[in-house]
Amino acid sequence: MASIKDVANRAGVSITTVSRALNNYADVSPRTKKRILEICEELHYSPNPSARNLALKRSSVIGFIFSDVKETDMNGNIIYRLLLGAQAGCEERGYELIILFINKKKQEEKSFRDLCKEKNMGSAVVYGLKSTDPYYRQLSELSIPCVGIDVDKAPVMVGTNNDQAVEELIELLYSRGKRRIAMVNGSFEADISRIRETAFIRAMRKMKLDLPQKSVRYADFFEEKAYQETKELLKERPEIDAIFAASDLMAIGVMRALREMKRDIPGEIAVAGMDGIQVGAYMEPPLTTVFQDFKAMGYKAVTMVADMHAGKEVPYIEYVDHRLLIRKSV
Repeated sequence: MASIKDVANRAGVSITTVSRALNNYADVSPRTKKRILEICEELHYSPNPSARNLALKRSSVIGFIFSDVKETDMNGNIIYRLLLGAQAGCEERGYELIILFINKKKQEEKSFRDLCKEKNMGSAVVYGLKSTDPYYRQLSELSIPCVGIDVDKAPVMVGTNNDQAVEELIELLYSRGKRRIAMVNGSFEADISRIRETAFIRAMRKMKLDLPQKSVRYADFFEEKAYQETKELLKERPEIDAIFAASDLMAIGVMRALREMKRDIPGEIAVAGMDGIQVGAYMEPPLTTVFQDFKAMGYKAVTMVADMHAGKEVPYIEYVDHRLLIRKSV
């Protein structure tokens, strides 16, 4: 029996493109869509019609799936803000919201498709999936509408315009006379870390700033690890005069390390974060950061899957507004 992979190989496109063509997404050209449909007929491929019919005919349940949530994730109330927006969107559109917390072990025990069937989910929103997660690899095979928040592999993605936001931060640091800027990033396995690192490198090059080796360190979004990585970074590169942390929680770890090392913030080393969590305003000095509207992300993700469920076309990526919060750490 033919699979979606067989269709993709015959058409010379990715599995994601086949999935998006079969779900009638606007970003697949009519010519490519026609070719894929012809190949499906030739190979007698049917994209799981029973699951698709179940989703389209019966279920108004949207599953909000959080992967590998750690205790530290709660510090910024990010999940709470996402859920506030998602619930508002569900109430507006008449959908039911269920919340699921999963980890890699659970993903290995049960496929994404089987989870959707078991929970009678007609659509899904995913947050926190990493490239090494089984569900990450299964996103393109889903027969129900799915939106990822900061998950690039998802058929549709919602998030902050990281290119613009990171560039604004680097331009701010440059305007304050900072030229030797390093980055403390999240995880190798997270799409959002790759996106922000790419944005950081692009912004540095745009400002014609040097980017020596080991200018980017990884702290897995942990405050404690960011603290340790900052100490190691400054041993290797004591000339650093600014650090951009890819989350506010990591920025707090950076600032703690700098205080212990008797490095003045921002005189010797400026610090900027990303997220806009409330505690950043109460740091000493208060943390400069990019406020991400997680409530708007949750709302937008839910309304987009509702539109997809209704057969409407949606863009591949939707950005929510962000704003630069300039405080005394820069």
